[in-house]
Amino acid sequence: MALPLAIAFAIASGVSPERGLFTAIVAGFLISALGGSRVQIGGPTGAFVVIVYAIVQRHGVEGLAMATLMAGVILVGFGLARLGGAIKFIPYPVTIGFTSGIARSSSRVRSRTSSGSRAPCPPSSWRVGARSRPISAR
Repeated sequence: MALPLAIAFAIASGVSPERGLFTAIVAGFLISALGGSRVQIGGPTGAFVVIVYAIVQRHGVEGLAMATLMAGVILVGFGLARLGGAIKFIPYPVTIGFTSGIARSSSRVRSRTSSGSRAPCPPSSWRVGARSRPISAR
């Protein structure tokens, strides 16, 4: 289930489908290797598609990679400093506002497409069998 979802999220985020596929595979192995608990779910999430899309549009895939690395460093820093409990200090309205903002952005895009507006066509490089180019050539 995670692979088709990751491909769809990649397309929605403005990157090529194979990047979503690679991300899902690597993330699946990392989640499995680094553990967690029996009740923890690891997989792609739709909540950040709007944010990822904005980063890709403004800073490109390289900017997305940098933002991901920065977020990872912050998370590892919080873990090493034993600040996982700091989440309880984030006010409930902030969490609800974040979630509502994502829902509003997502529904706005969906209402445009369902009202008859045409979605942009994917680039020809996304065709099945299209030759992939090195990242430096993109």
